[in-house]
This record gives sequence, structure tokens and C-alpha cells, in this order.
Amino acid sequence: MNADTSNPTGPASPESPARSASTRVLVIEDSPADALFIEALLGDKFKVTQVPDLGRGIAAAAQSPFDLALLDLFLPDSRGLDTFAQFQALHPELPILVMSGLDDERVAEAAVHNGAQDYLVKGQMDEVLLHRAMRYAIERKRVERALRDSEAFYQSLVENLPQFIYRKDAQSRFTFANRRFCTLLGKTLPEIVGRTDCDFFPAELAAKYQADDERVMASGKLFETVEEHTPPGGEKEHVQVVKSPVFDEHGRIIGTQGIFWDVTARVRGEEKLRKAHADLARSREDLLRTLADLQRSHNRLKEAQLQIIEMEKMQSIGQMAAGIAHEVKNPLAVIRMGIDFLNESPVAAGEPGATVLKDMNDALHRADGIIMGLLDFSTPGKADLRPGDLNTLLRSSLNLVKHELKAGHIEVVTEFCENLPAALVDAGKIKQVFVNALTNAAHAMPDGGTLTLRTYLKKLTPEEARPSPGARQTHEFRAGERVLMTEIDDTGTGVPDDKLSRVFEPFYTTKAAGKGTGLGLTVSRKIVELHEGGIRIHNLDPRGARVTITLRTERT
Repeated sequence: MNADTSNPTGPASPESPARSASTRVLVIEDSPADALFIEALLGDKFKVTQVPDLGRGIAAAAQSPFDLALLDLFLPDSRGLDTFAQFQALHPELPILVMSGLDDERVAEAAVHNGAQDYLVKGQMDEVLLHRAMRYAIERKRVERALRDSEAFYQSLVENLPQFIYRKDAQSRFTFANRRFCTLLGKTLPEIVGRTDCDFFPAELAAKYQADDERVMASGKLFETVEEHTPPGGEKEHVQVVKSPVFDEHGRIIGTQGIFWDVTARVRGEEKLRKAHADLARSREDLLRTLADLQRSHNRLKEAQLQIIEMEKMQSIGQMAAGIAHEVKNPLAVIRMGIDFLNESPVAAGEPGATVLKDMNDALHRADGIIMGLLDFSTPGKADLRPGDLNTLLRSSLNLVKHELKAGHIEVVTEFCENLPAALVDAGKIKQVFVNALTNAAHAMPDGGTLTLRTYLKKLTPEEARPSPGARQTHEFRAGERVLMTEIDDTGTGVPDDKLSRVFEPFYTTKAAGKGTGLGLTVSRKIVELHEGGIRIHNLDPRGARVTITLRTERT
């Protein structure tokens, strides 16, 4: 095998091989005249070795490295194209220029076709033609050698890549597979070539692979995806797939090439990461729900504590009120007896005695009202609960205050729901609550207005079922329970927002001095609580207030 003929200092210029004295040329020529002619054309610019026959030429090329061979086709020991064939078979890496005395195009084409670098006619050669032919022959051979080395390197690279590489024709039949792909399928290359995916994979997967091939060939574009892959006898894995079209020399698509590699670890890692994120999100949601539950429990506990405090406070106030009422009641009785006595005396017949006695009598009635309120507050007793018609009770309560409403130029609007179920009430006590609410509404509209009474049946929401702060209910409402609702709306001045939380406190009132005792709403709430009901007050927009009373229906 000859040594590499490339220039050790780098790529040669087009003139360098024919101009360098280090270029070694083997001339195989039996004619002394032709040999002298060739040596004259070459001159001293080359290292020339000349032999007269094919045998010695073959031997010389085997013993010493040459950059080029000038070969006469007609030699004593061989004639015609066979001469070239024998020499090339033994020295395929050596560039060969064929020489002949015959200008025969057919022979020239055959020689070049079989691997000769050029065909020179001896009678037509000159120095320029010969040097150019030698230069081109050496360069072409160098390029061919580099191309073969590159192809060999590429083939070796493809064969030893860790990815799974294959090619298919237009009918999705395998035309090539590298060693890794063959190992994956457990088949040799001859067992794979000519087969299709249907021969190696489940029908569903094979159909998908072929559909991807058709997509690439139809679009002429690269296709990339991550897909599941199950090799014969193996476990399911995930692979990154890149498919591209294969073109012929005319630019037509003749098949596909695929390369894929295992990304199972990455996909499983991503799945674990997604699951971890999902678990973290669920944990966060669970934590938020737990915190919300704790907050609700805390709020309920706080409300319960406030209710207990309120109950204890109200109980203490009730005990004090009962004591005061009993202590004051007897002196008031003595005063009443004195007023009655004076009313029968001459003092009451004229002024100013009659006026003074009247003012004293009015004050006595107010004081007596306060005492009765204190007693109602401190000893509410028990409610005699019986079925009653809510609308009828409200109409009766309206009749009790109709003169006050008429005098105050107050219009009454009723929005009663018919066919309501019976309410479970103590009629006398609940009318006391209604009258108090109606009277307060009338007092809130000193310049007149509209009083609206409304009744309806309602299913309670969880928020509506919660008791008011401070309420002393013996039975809580349940979410979803059907209750009877009474709403009393006025168009008055409303209650200042900072006072709403105190309207049920004993002796607290927003009325002017002498206009109320501050016990009406406190007693009303105690009565409603005896009914296991609820009472609330809130302002309306843009003006006015609403009293909402919730009562239970007749138990079945």
C-alpha cells in the first residue's frame, strides 16, 4: 500500500504537485523513444522511475511509494485495458494516467470509467498538457481518498452512536439501521431491511410510526416528538424522535430517516416533578382549608365567649333590675295613693294645683312603665307556645298602634305571603314584640314616611342560621331549616352605624330624654329568644332601618 501523497505542510496549490521535485512518478513504458520523450517533458522537476513492462511496474509500486503512475496500455506482458485493470487492482490508491498511441474515444471512456484519472494520447502530449493532467490526477485522487475517509468515518460514527438510527423508503420499508437499532430489535440488519414497523411493533404503534413517516414525506419538513416505545419483549419507555425526509439527487423525497434516543428517565422525572407540584398544591389547599376551619372555629368560640359574657352581664343586670323594681315599687304605690287623695281635695279644683297633679300623675305612669319593663326584663317567665297565624298577629298589632301611625302621617304597606304554615308563638308576648317594633319605626319617622310589613317562608343558609352575638337561644337554627320571616321596614333616620351593636342593651336608647326607657328592644329580644327565634336590626340604603324577626313553624 502506498504512503499518503498529500503535502505535509497543508493543502497543495493547483501548481504545486507538478512543480515540486519531491513528486515521485512511476513511468511504465516499454518504448525507449516514448520513455525519453516523457522524461524530457517531465524534466528535472520530478523524481522519475521508469520500467519497461507491467510486472516490473507492479513490483516497483509495491517496493517504493509513488505519487503518480504513467501507464502505457500496450506492454510486452500485457495489452489494452487489461493492463490498467491489473495494475489498479493491486494499487487502487495510486493515481493512474493511462497513455496510448491510439486516439480511441471508446477505450478512453472505458479507462476513465474504470478508474483512470485521464487518458493521454502520446502524439498529442506536450509539457503543459502533461503537467496539468498530472496535477489534476493527484488532486482528484486526494479528494477521493478524503471523501472515502469521510464516508468511512461517518459510517463508523453512525454505527456506534448511542441513538437509534434508521432509514426507510417511500413505502416505510427499512433500508438501513445502525448497530444500536439492530440491538434494540434483537435482529440483524438483513433481518430488518425490507421489513416494516408492522413486523416488529404492535399494530397501534406501527400505524402511528407509519403515519408520522407519511406526514414527513407530505410536508418535506422535520418532525420531532416524544412518544412511547415498546421494543419486542421489553418494557414501555419514552423516546425523543426526530424524523426528516430523504431526498434523491433530483431533490425528490424518496423516504425518511429517523433518529431517536431514550428519554424515559427525563419523562419519569418530569412526571414525578408534576406529581410533586400537584401534591404540594393539594397540601397547600388542605392547609388553607384547615386554617379556614380553624379560623371559623376560633370565630365561633369567640362568639360563644361573647355570648356567655353577654348572658352573664344580662343576668347580673336582670338581678339588679329586679331588686330595683321591687324596692321602687312600694314608694311609687305610696305616691299614687297621695296623688289620688289630692285629686279629691280642693287643691285639684283650680290652678296651679291641677296642673301640678297632672304632671305628677304623668311622671308616675312613666315610672310605673319603667318598673314594669324592669320586671319583664328580669323575669320574662315562660312562653305559652301555640300555633298561630303570623299575618293575623301582625294585623292585630297594627290595630293597636293605628292611631299613632295616622297621627304621624305614616303610610302602611303590607306584603304578606298567603298560605303560610302556622307559627309556634305565645300570641300575647309576640304581639308585644311587634307593637314595640312598630312604635320604634313610627318614632323614627317624625315627619311621616312609609312603614312596610313583609312576611315569607325561607330556607336558612349557614350564615343566616348563626345566632346574633349576645343571644341566649336554647335552640340554634339549622342550615336548610324552613322558618317564618317578618320584616318591618321604615323610611326614617335609621340607627347610627356605631350604635347598631348596642341597640339591645338594657337602658340604651337613641330617643330623646323622656321618650323611651331603653328596655323595649331588650325585652323584645328576650321574648323572641323564649320562642327559640331571632331578631336583628340593620340600616337600609339609602335611608331607614329594618327589623327582621325569625320564628319557627308549628312542629309536626
